[in-house]
Amino acid sequence: MLTDKLREGAHGKVFKILFWIIILSFVFAGVGNYLIPKLDTDPVEIGKIKVTANQWNQSYQDQVRSMQQNYGPQVNDLLEQPQYVRALRMQVLERIIDSAAISSVTYEEGIRIGDDEVKAAIRKEPAFQKDGKFNQELFNATMRNIGSTPDYFAEQMRLRMAQDTLIEPLVKVAAIPYPYEISMFAELFAKERTVDLYSIDLAKLQKEISVSEDDIKKYYEGHKNEFVKPAEVNFNYIVLSTADIKKTIEAKDSDVEDYYNMNSADFKIPTKRECSQILIKSSVENFENKASEALSELKKGASFDAVAKKYAGENFKDSMTLGLVAEGDLSAALDKALYAIPKVGDYSEVVVDAYGAHILRLDSIKDAHVPAFAEIKSEVKEKYLEAKAFEIYTEKSATLTDVAYENPDSLDTAAKAVGQSIKSSGNLAYGDSAAEWPLNTPEVQKAAFSEENRTSMQNSPVISLGNDACAVINVTSYQEAQQLELSKVMNEATIATKTEMAKVKANTTLAAISNDVKNGKTPDLGGAEVTKDVLMVRGDTKYDPAFVYDVFAIVNAENQSIISSNKGKPTLAVLKKESVNEESKEGYEKFMQSQLVQFKVDKIRSILYLAARDISKVIYHEDAINLVNQQNSTDN
Repeated sequence: MLTDKLREGAHGKVFKILFWIIILSFVFAGVGNYLIPKLDTDPVEIGKIKVTANQWNQSYQDQVRSMQQNYGPQVNDLLEQPQYVRALRMQVLERIIDSAAISSVTYEEGIRIGDDEVKAAIRKEPAFQKDGKFNQELFNATMRNIGSTPDYFAEQMRLRMAQDTLIEPLVKVAAIPYPYEISMFAELFAKERTVDLYSIDLAKLQKEISVSEDDIKKYYEGHKNEFVKPAEVNFNYIVLSTADIKKTIEAKDSDVEDYYNMNSADFKIPTKRECSQILIKSSVENFENKASEALSELKKGASFDAVAKKYAGENFKDSMTLGLVAEGDLSAALDKALYAIPKVGDYSEVVVDAYGAHILRLDSIKDAHVPAFAEIKSEVKEKYLEAKAFEIYTEKSATLTDVAYENPDSLDTAAKAVGQSIKSSGNLAYGDSAAEWPLNTPEVQKAAFSEENRTSMQNSPVISLGNDACAVINVTSYQEAQQLELSKVMNEATIATKTEMAKVKANTTLAAISNDVKNGKTPDLGGAEVTKDVLMVRGDTKYDPAFVYDVFAIVNAENQSIISSNKGKPTLAVLKKESVNEESKEGYEKFMQSQLVQFKVDKIRSILYLAARDISKVIYHEDAINLVNQQNSTDN
């Protein structure tokens, strides 16, 4: 019976319709899998390594946190600009690709870093040491603070060590600047130029210019943005800062001493080592071999001063005591070498860097110690006041946040709760940097002029002013920016019109003088003041920086010239001759050596990254990249 009914139903119209709907859904679903392309969800592939969206987002957040710690709340203004955020995200992604590409090549080259090496490197990190020894609790706490795990950190350390094994030898060799490079750049910076200056006093020229109403109206119509009354806001505010709180704290001697006893480790002076060095510069032929010879003589008992004079030559002045230095005060290589010397009087092995070959002698060791309270009482008192003020500030800022929110119509209750007075801003224009603190800060001005705060007439959220101050505002009135009518700014428009016409006339006069000088004619000065044979050097503080830059941009040929502005005066500079100050050149050579080393280090790293990318075959998945950017744009 039941099967008969089912058989009959199978031939019914309703069943047939449902049957074909099901069949078609399977067909279209199957076809759809072929018609719709599969989206690559990983933004980038570098060889066999895939960069996931989560990795990219995590690295971006790490970058943001780092920027906020280093540059403060003003970073948040940039992070509200979509174009800036996208550019920053792509910059972070490119850095990830560089690292991944190098890691890929490192792996292919068979470079491996063992667990013992990683553990040893972690234990040597100063950030994880207490009392000169590795501290497991400090390490774990640091991992929690940076949102990482010991295993993940160790793997990142392994990657960095492997990369350094591949990169550092190449960087070390390629970063040494050639003597001719140092000399060429030093000579460029040590150049001096002798010029004749023709300048025109605009204020004096303006007095000779008469303008008509039509001239003024024409200027006004073309420069209306110059005649605008800016938007103004008026608000009440409460400001809370550790600086103000600190003034109210009574520092009793007993409290200060208790603070010293509880935090004595914070006042510990680390171990310091006094050392002397012999430096054989890289400009000396076979400097590394000579350094080895020098070290051999020292170990045989030769006088330190005698060996220094013999091998350092005219650079003997660079072979001297370096004084007491704590671990980390010298470059990484020298620091490692100094703290590896076993006892006073012994020498380090030869350390070669971009400057040359160094030999260090350990002269004395001053052990780590905590000074007695009486020796550093004033320092301890200052630290106590800062800590106490921050403790009170933390409590009061939390109270201010809660009370100002719970009583949004007025600041009265919040002011009483934190023991602060309510102040008035008066009429404040956006961008007014001359206003008193904190009214002149971008954070307060941004909050005051935000549509939400100025239209609600309620308390703003707490405005962070760094780690040690905050404020809450309540806008009472707001006035939009207004275009000022010509009749109300006639005096300002007249002055601006005369200034504009004076500049045009001055530049015309100076151009005519320049033309006459080039053609060997005696120029018609037309009111210009002349100063002959002016010696100018780069960075000359007697002139505007932009003017000095323009002078050194003149083609190096006699009577070539440029018209620029110097201290508000249109000025023509005519080049007479160029020379090199040999004394300055010597000083620039020392400066340029360090600059060139850093430039070459950055350049060779960039080249290595590009080469690694080429070997690893980087593939960008634009759809996935756009998807990540769009998702985070929506989140922001």
